[in-house]
Amino acid sequence: MNKVITSREELLAASKSIAASQGLAALNMRAVAAAANVAVGSVYNYFPSKAELVTATVQDIWRGIFHAAGSYAQAGDFCACVEWLFDSIRTGAAEYPDFLRAHMSGFAAQDRKKARQTMEEAFGHMRASLEQVLERDEKVRPDAFGQDLTRQQFVAFVFSSLMAGLAREETDCAVLLAVIRRVLY
Repeated sequence: MNKVITSREELLAASKSIAASQGLAALNMRAVAAAANVAVGSVYNYFPSKAELVTATVQDIWRGIFHAAGSYAQAGDFCACVEWLFDSIRTGAAEYPDFLRAHMSGFAAQDRKKARQTMEEAFGHMRASLEQVLERDEKVRPDAFGQDLTRQQFVAFVFSSLMAGLAREETDCAVLLAVIRRVLY
């Protein structure tokens, strides 16, 4: 057993390794302790419950997926950004079995609210970035948005369509991109 004090990052790395090889449902304190070669108490020092461990793991996975997309938010082409985001999430989530549909399964019923909050924080960050790119896209028709369709509503539609396609395990977002082009340009 490792007698050296283990960091939170090392425990998260062990946790993500388990999530990648066995899925989020396999996460528990003993498994993470064994993977990190530490006592179970060391895991509890950083994560007071399994829900805290799973939440931190999910947050770290989303952070990795989002940052794997690099600087897509700096792009000035909304369609290219949507495609880039779709591919980044698809590629990143492929590392973790059933991540997009089942990451909340590792939570007890009382902890589902926290799981949803964690997911919404990640999604909110992505939607905000999409809104920024849409705002900078100089090719958007001046009359594309109005009272009946705001930029925020459009981004919410695009993002939910993108995530639905990923949940259906679609390999591309070509249809979504065609709809975006017809609405915007």
